[in-house]
Amino acid sequence: MFDMGGVVAKHTDSTMERQLLEDFGIVGHYSFSSVDPTLPSLLAEHSKARIDEQEVWEQFSLRTGIAIPPHTGSLWGKYFRPELDPYVVAIIEELKSAGYRVVCATNTEEAHYLYHRKAGQYDLFDEVYASLTLKEAKPDRAFFEKILSFEGVQPSEVLFVDDYPENCEAASDLGINSYLFADPVDLRWHLIAMELL
Repeated sequence: MFDMGGVVAKHTDSTMERQLLEDFGIVGHYSFSSVDPTLPSLLAEHSKARIDEQEVWEQFSLRTGIAIPPHTGSLWGKYFRPELDPYVVAIIEELKSAGYRVVCATNTEEAHYLYHRKAGQYDLFDEVYASLTLKEAKPDRAFFEKILSFEGVQPSEVLFVDDYPENCEAASDLGINSYLFADPVDLRWHLIAMELL
């Protein structure tokens, strides 16, 4: 079970958030949370498809006092052009060749989900479990429980790879084998040590 952004895809929300904040005329901040600590919870609601993007920006303005400039299309998708890490892709392909089922377990929003779909970047996986469709997001327990149920597996049968400590901790609390991703070389050595590669 692999996370997408920051593991398979070379992309972090903080880079995109910084670019959007610059568009909004805000300098000196590198993430939405540094502007207002309540914004991550707002984005989590969008990730769970409980609010749409228009409401995100309305709430963003109400909470921060920052006027969103006129725009067409998705602001959340404006700077989203991730590339897949070829070394991680190679690891996933090796795992699949060895007979393992590899699924994506990702927090994402509609704009990002559609981009990955259109670019064929989810084709790498046997299945994609996205917060957008599950209506649950990491690190919530329900996110992992739904995936385990859909896959019909026990927690101990799963390896979860993610770049956020809180997500790995939440998965571990359920009995899922978790690996905090740093780079593909360490990941490969970890998989070899587990005798998966």
